[in-house]
Amino acid sequence: MATQINEKVRVVCLFENGKLKPFVFSWRKRNYKILQTVFSYSKNIGKETLVYFSVDTGGAVFELAFNKEKFSWEITKIF
Repeated sequence: MATQINEKVRVVCLFENGKLKPFVFSWRKRNYKILQTVFSYSKNIGKETLVYFSVDTGGAVFELAFNKEKFSWEITKIF
């Protein structure tokens, strides 16, 4: 079951071949290394486009969202 979070996070990522690839994120004073991106998709909400990433850190799976218009990251869920 997923727990809704919706908190801002800092993410280290790479733009590679026109795609965004997150590597590490910092949340609640802790760094999480992303071992694998399990799934990703885009969603338009009004005039904003959000790109969602389900990422595996080895201890948990998190859903991160990147807002393309604001260039900001948010952790939306933890599984």
